[in-house]
Amino acid sequence: MADEQKIVVEIPDDRGYLPVPSTNEPSNLDKFKKGWINAIALPDNLPDLAFDITACVTIPALISSCWVTIPLPDFLRLGFLVMLIIVGGCLLYLRQAVPEVKDVLLIRVGLVAVGVILGT
Repeated sequence: MADEQKIVVEIPDDRGYLPVPSTNEPSNLDKFKKGWINAIALPDNLPDLAFDITACVTIPALISSCWVTIPLPDFLRLGFLVMLIIVGGCLLYLRQAVPEVKDVLLIRVGLVAVGVILGT
């Protein structure tokens, strides 16, 4: 069925026949890339940008501060480290799969690193 040609339907009009514009739906890969571009992109307006940058710094700072001060069992620390390794692998894959987000992703990872350094 994928090899079949598309059928163009013409609609009668006052001036003659007009072809119906085809509605090409983007592929799933394009939808995936566009979704990640929209999710990682920085907001356009200033209040949302300030909130986003603040959240990217304060949340990792809070987590790393709790990591240092609160006595956690070893299995929780190990589980968290395994989760960080998995997230790092996903970030590396996303950086290669969607090159449009490379710069913004680098900025966000830098903000998270600043938050971790501030929290320790």
